[in-house]
Amino acid sequence: MRKIISSSILSIALAGLVACGAAPTETQVQPTALPVVEAATGVIAEGRVVPAASVGLTFETTGKIAEILVAEGDTVSAGQPLAHLDNRDLNLRVEQAQVSLEQAQADYAKLLEGATPEQVAAAEAEVLRAQGNLQATQGSVTQADLTAARAELESARARLAQLQAGAKNADVESAQAAVDQARANLQSRRDSLAQAKINAELELERAANALRNAQDNYSRIMWENKDLERLPGDIPQSRKDEEAAALRAVADAETAMQQAQLAVEQARQAEITDVQNAEAQVRDAEARLEKVLSPTDADAIAAARANVAAAEATLARLTGGEQQGNVAAAAAGVSNAEARLAELSAPPSEATLAGGLARVRAAEVALKQAQLDLEKTTLTAPIAGTVAELNLNVGEMPVTGTPAIVLADLNNWTIETEDLTELNIVKVREGDPVIVTFDALSGFELPGTVAQIKPIGQNRQGDIVYTVVVTPNSWDERLRWNMTALVVIEG
Repeated sequence: MRKIISSSILSIALAGLVACGAAPTETQVQPTALPVVEAATGVIAEGRVVPAASVGLTFETTGKIAEILVAEGDTVSAGQPLAHLDNRDLNLRVEQAQVSLEQAQADYAKLLEGATPEQVAAAEAEVLRAQGNLQATQGSVTQADLTAARAELESARARLAQLQAGAKNADVESAQAAVDQARANLQSRRDSLAQAKINAELELERAANALRNAQDNYSRIMWENKDLERLPGDIPQSRKDEEAAALRAVADAETAMQQAQLAVEQARQAEITDVQNAEAQVRDAEARLEKVLSPTDADAIAAARANVAAAEATLARLTGGEQQGNVAAAAAGVSNAEARLAELSAPPSEATLAGGLARVRAAEVALKQAQLDLEKTTLTAPIAGTVAELNLNVGEMPVTGTPAIVLADLNNWTIETEDLTELNIVKVREGDPVIVTFDALSGFELPGTVAQIKPIGQNRQGDIVYTVVVTPNSWDERLRWNMTALVVIEG
């Protein structure tokens, strides 16, 4: 870095300075020989040519590069895809999440539907038969009474036979599909989590190698500087800066390695917990299938058998028992039929509906998360500009700590200087005229204006320095990004 000096000791040639305040144009200005005049105030600083806007892009997730959609020098628009990671496993996760959501929605719809019209109609008919039986029993025992009792017995026997027959094929198929889906999800999670752990371990190995390289580089520079200290004279500042930069590189590499170690631990823990969760889902689905395949609940069968026994007793009493017993049995039949009808007609409870809706919402969240993870495998342009740097190769992992793609607005340029100390920055105001010269273009001067003084100073080797942004009034095609410039700011 050049040492900043006050322009009070510098004679500067400025002819036509009033033109410096004009608005920037697109035409190229040719260098003009200017007479030498004495500048009363102002500062001089070293600067560099930079685009008005630039951004370094990195992927939000890890993986191998599957496709690169641009090349260096390409012009892109904001939101344009630039590169893709291998996302085949994430596509499968999105599909699995979609299937899980559809299953949860179907289960919730089934809850809302309740009993079928056929089931309700059968229960209403059962009530009517029971009521008719009671009325007949309360009167004299007639042929009609015997007919109703026999119908009651047949209905009870039919209900018992239905319970003993077991689940319907549709219920079995649905439960089996849920088991198959849970098993497929388990295998997918095992594969993706294992790959994530391998990727994290590879990142850790690369971070360890980078740390060793940084340590070797710092050790070499440090010992070279110590050898220079034994020689007459001061060590060049550039050597000190190089040693400090090497030390910072070691610290950055240590931080990167710590982060990689944490990522490995997180990947290993995620593999354990996520696989356990997926295994639990498989067990839950298998339990539901087993419940569907198992015989009907013993209590329900026992109740159906009791109804059969009651109907048989009713018929027996009508054919020779006492009338009082017959009436009681008929009344019990009515109560049972009415209870069954009420059970079928009642809507599902709030707790049951809330549980079904919660499962739908959880499946929706899982789908959104899977879609978000998939989106992270595509690198898109946040601004319109030109691909200035491309650090990607198909089939390789992106380099850690290096932007995958650098975008810049190469149609608009500024000159930035970062070495104005707090003693000099107080002499500078936004709008001050500026003359810029370049090491690469001897004799060429470019007028401009101080466009911005960044408010926060940076500590650089004990000095507080400030960044000044200069907007040139025109441009020259020979200038390139990061070219060295000498900025003369007239107060």
